[in-house]
Amino acid sequence: MSLTQLRKLITTLIVLLFCNQYYAQNNEILIDLRKVDSLNNVYYGKHSKDAYSAHHKNLRESLKMQYDKGIAYAYKSLMWYHGANENSNLDSVLYYANLFESKVATFNVKDDSLLIKSIELPQYYLNKGQLLSNAFGLPEQGLESYFKVYPLIPEGNIKLSMAYNIAISEIYYHKFQYDKALEVLTPLLKDTTDIGSFTKKRLLKNISANYVQKEMPEKSHPLHKEILDLALKDNDIYEIWWTKNAMANDYFRLGDYQKAIDSALVVRKYCLDNNNWHQLLFNNTAYLSTFYHAAGDLNKAIAYREEAIKLSSGPESKKDSYDRLAEYYTEKKQYLNAVEIYQKKDALVDSLRFNEKKALSNYIDSKIKLLKERQKSQQILFDLELLEIKNKKQELYYLSISAILASIILLLGSMLLFRKYKKGEKVIEILKSNEKKLLEEQIVLRENELEASAIALSQRLETLTVIKNELDEIKKPQIPKLDEVKLKINNLIRSASDMSIITKRIESEYPTMAAKLLEKYPNLSDTQIRYCLLTKLNLSIKETATILNVTPDTVKVARSRLKKKLGIPTEISIKQFLDQLSLD
Repeated sequence: MSLTQLRKLITTLIVLLFCNQYYAQNNEILIDLRKVDSLNNVYYGKHSKDAYSAHHKNLRESLKMQYDKGIAYAYKSLMWYHGANENSNLDSVLYYANLFESKVATFNVKDDSLLIKSIELPQYYLNKGQLLSNAFGLPEQGLESYFKVYPLIPEGNIKLSMAYNIAISEIYYHKFQYDKALEVLTPLLKDTTDIGSFTKKRLLKNISANYVQKEMPEKSHPLHKEILDLALKDNDIYEIWWTKNAMANDYFRLGDYQKAIDSALVVRKYCLDNNNWHQLLFNNTAYLSTFYHAAGDLNKAIAYREEAIKLSSGPESKKDSYDRLAEYYTEKKQYLNAVEIYQKKDALVDSLRFNEKKALSNYIDSKIKLLKERQKSQQILFDLELLEIKNKKQELYYLSISAILASIILLLGSMLLFRKYKKGEKVIEILKSNEKKLLEEQIVLRENELEASAIALSQRLETLTVIKNELDEIKKPQIPKLDEVKLKINNLIRSASDMSIITKRIESEYPTMAAKLLEKYPNLSDTQIRYCLLTKLNLSIKETATILNVTPDTVKVARSRLKKKLGIPTEISIKQFLDQLSLD
């Protein structure tokens, strides 16, 4: 073999090796992208702990691979998770919604049309509107999101168009405008051939719900029968029993009290036999109370209504049950019981109105914060771009002068340009410094809010403890009502001393604090972690002792042991150590 042939052979082998490696790398990326898409498909719309972990894993992997579709999907999924789970959080919903919308704003409508289609933008705005209006009681804000859906509905897409109209009707329903809701929904019944069973059942349920509120059983009953037929065909157990319960109410409205009671008792037996139907059991129990009252059996009406109050999970439904129970007690001439129920109802109404105002205030505050942060970021970017343009113009200007003038003028021009450039760098540093200060101020503000909340909790616990001790000093005469009050205060102190609320709030602000502590010091107990979190809030020994329901000496000893366990030098406090740890 000649030298030339040998060189050609070696070159060919190198090229083949390079191509094989390049193909392997690209193939590995494609496999990773498929894994992300697969996890998105499995967990989208779910709000379990596994789903939460999967969404964050997808976000990390997508950011690492710069996979825009995966990033957008993760933001959208996390928005739904924080709005649909038991501990829904408006701040988190708006935070991830803002990240999603900011990410979508970077897409080019022409170049990224397939990407925009794949992330299902109309469905996102529908989900956001449902969370705001249904989960957080903000129908006007939900309506703002729904209005963004309409221009995005493709022509001829009946299913998406129907979902949009149903969402709009739900806003009218929340506003007690049942006729307007029916004006939106009723025309949709003309064209249900190309929609699935799920969408059709949802349409029929919304229409029947408005007729129920208008007390028109002759309209709602045929719709419930149609829903039941569809549910039986799909073997949709959940829908079957909900519909049977609704039909019992139809019988009651139509005047057949005995049939209503018999039908409702069948549903009740199924709920009791299947222990995971809490909401259905509440509705069924409330219906039975109403049915027995109409049939003249006040004792059963009262018994079922009291049970309904215990089963109630929402303030509005509990308020209605309080009203009805007070009426039943009044009819039975048990006026003291009626007065007590009315007092509970008034307290609930006050709490409900306060929560509504708080939810709206939180929404507005969160939106203002997001807008201000976005405004500041845009201003910083604008300043940087403007500065860059100015630098480029100056550079071109001096370069053209230097080509004409002599070497001395060129040197002077270069020096001037350099000075300008340094000046621009200083401006950039100032802008970055200002941005950092703003972020630090936000962190301090949030820490102050947490500290204030913890101190307020400590003061309330201290006050409750003082009241409890004063009550304990009352030995004689023995008063049964006083013992009940003591028990309630003890329960209130124990529930108020629960660290889970403060811990979750701190973890939302410092999501890696507990993880970092456990990673560096795996032998730390849960109690020691709590001491760390409360110390991070800068609480005093007395305030910490009050919250944890221990003595100040116990807190001193615990902090001393904790300092030794963490290996903190004498001249450094635990608070300084934790502050540094959160920055690492």
